[in-house]
Amino acid sequence: MAGTKGNRRTLYSKKVIIDALLMLLQEKNLNKITVTDICKEADINRGTFYSYYNDPFDLMRSIEEEMIEKMMSTIIISGDESIQNMLSGIFNLILENKELCKIIFNEKNSSHVLNTLLNSAYERTIEEIRKQFPNANETQLEYYFTYTTGGTIEIIRKWINDDMKIPTEEVVRILESLYVT
Repeated sequence: MAGTKGNRRTLYSKKVIIDALLMLLQEKNLNKITVTDICKEADINRGTFYSYYNDPFDLMRSIEEEMIEKMMSTIIISGDESIQNMLSGIFNLILENKELCKIIFNEKNSSHVLNTLLNSAYERTIEEIRKQFPNANETQLEYYFTYTTGGTIEIIRKWINDDMKIPTEEVVRILESLYVT
């Protein structure tokens, strides 16, 4: 059946739709992209688009959620819950999906992927912060967490925008040095 999940036609349609959006995002902001733009780029009709997505924002959300799932499973599969291994897993997945990540993590597209991932590590990070600042109250810990995750997101974004020239191990070391004061 055409609409069956995993069907070759469905997979193909979704792939060309996603590829079309990613191509268009290289030229303009998500809020300027229409369903017509995507359909024209993908060479599909509007009915095909609407059978999978409501609008370009729904499509982008779907792409981001898939990336979050991949990153979360990479982190979970490693089994090691250290910040270093979590960051290494994230960086490796970014490298495997360079072009997609350049678009997703671009500031103008305001993706929530990194924020979601780092917030998923909230408990682990708070415990690490608590070890460093045993006298800190909950409010102070939360502010430090916000500061740390915000900085991490911007460092990853800078690394991506700099074409990922610095080896991932070096960026992970830089981030680790910021976490451990």
